[in-house]
Amino acid sequence: MRKNYIKIALMLAALAGVFACGHQDPETPDPEPEPQPEETEEMKERTAVNTFAYNVMDTYYLWNKEIESGLKSWKMNDEPIKKVKEVRYKDSSGKDIDKWTVLTDDIESMISSTGGVSTTYGLDFKLYWYDQSQNTVCMVVTLVYPDSPAAKAGLKRGDVITKIAGTIMTGTNYGDLVYDEFYYAKSSTLSDMYGKDYSMTAVEMYEDPVLVQKVFDLGGKKVGYLFFNSFTLTSCIKLAEAGRYFKSEGIESLILDMRYNGGGYVLTETLLASMLAPEADVKAGSVFETSVYNSTIAKAWGDDETHFAQSFTVTQGDEKITIDISDANMGISHLYAIMTGSSASASESLLVGLMPYLDVKIFGQQSYGKYCSGIMYSAKDWYKDYDEALKKDQRELGKKYANKWGIYVMIGRYADKYGKTPCMPDGFTPDFLVEDRPDEPYQLGEEHEAMLAAVLSYIQGGVTVPQSAARSAAASAMTFGPEIERDRGPAWGAHILLPQDKSL
Repeated sequence: MRKNYIKIALMLAALAGVFACGHQDPETPDPEPEPQPEETEEMKERTAVNTFAYNVMDTYYLWNKEIESGLKSWKMNDEPIKKVKEVRYKDSSGKDIDKWTVLTDDIESMISSTGGVSTTYGLDFKLYWYDQSQNTVCMVVTLVYPDSPAAKAGLKRGDVITKIAGTIMTGTNYGDLVYDEFYYAKSSTLSDMYGKDYSMTAVEMYEDPVLVQKVFDLGGKKVGYLFFNSFTLTSCIKLAEAGRYFKSEGIESLILDMRYNGGGYVLTETLLASMLAPEADVKAGSVFETSVYNSTIAKAWGDDETHFAQSFTVTQGDEKITIDISDANMGISHLYAIMTGSSASASESLLVGLMPYLDVKIFGQQSYGKYCSGIMYSAKDWYKDYDEALKKDQRELGKKYANKWGIYVMIGRYADKYGKTPCMPDGFTPDFLVEDRPDEPYQLGEEHEAMLAAVLSYIQGGVTVPQSAARSAAASAMTFGPEIERDRGPAWGAHILLPQDKSL
């Protein structure tokens, strides 16, 4: 842990045309000053935000050396959100290598969403072409959170939605319908393939990611199953309870279902890892993960390691809660992970750190491939942290115009205790390829659900089945086209280091 902030010389003058003084010939009189356009409120805001964003990218960004030309072209009147996206690291063809660093004008909402609290209907879904000819689109519900508007409306995993706000989804309108009439709408009506309507009003709620925990007895072998959907800080308490439950049941192995888990906080990841790793290594405080930074940060911080632990302190509002997991180590020898292309970041990092300690087998599809750690840094905090290095007018601009802004910036690559990152660059390739079938009539945690059934089959006999044998007539009759990728927002795919972790 570092106690002090990195203090560096701010290279504000490098921002073209900002604080540089014009050259004057001492042999000639001062020329008549040219009239300058009045600085608008928008220009002042851009100056304040670009000062913050430029310096964060120049100092903390993992690929700061690789983007030097972009940093040199940065101007104070650039539109800042667009500029960060333009500057972030790309390959030789211009394709984003870093798809995650993002500037926002509402950092509080971004932080809130990573905590599992948002205004929501309480469901998740996948989009598919509804027919092989790819004319129409459907939304298949993948999970519903208990006591949510979706649950109260009667929606469940497997429901196939073909209309939003009474309109059939097609290849040309589905984006507007999904986002404008559902995702970002305060209320919405969905219609399923049978014509049944589900009307909902979104509410602010915590979506508890510890959705299912149960134990299977497979001929005397006790196998735990945990569906875990996000590494939120609040979930630490319930994760500890799950660890104690599995320990009391005497499980020998655990099926960890992270098929839709887009990541979250490193602290939560380390807590879960400390309940899964061999207890002797946890008690010894062995290295769980290492981090690789740019040369500036590496020189200031030195080697960085995250260790297994038996006690964790989590901030809940203004309160700090200490969670003791010394009685929650599960004592397992085998970990079976269920993953898909929606499993990202902390989900992948957890397995990276555990692989040197446990027998880990992955079932499902290729994971997402988010191998970076980031911080959520508010402009308000940055201006406070660097107060002494800034001029008075810069401080005042920042406090007035950049107060709500912030950045999620990639600062490191995570690795195991040997410095290896086996999910880089394109994610984990599963040991056993299994298809996720959300259209089947089975809920998460039911033994006939396709992906879980494959793992149970392997544990019992060393073989897998690609999908459950029993399917409803409706599901059997469906021949969906390919899945359609959708934007999940900047909070998804997160591997977040807390301020107390990095002293930033």
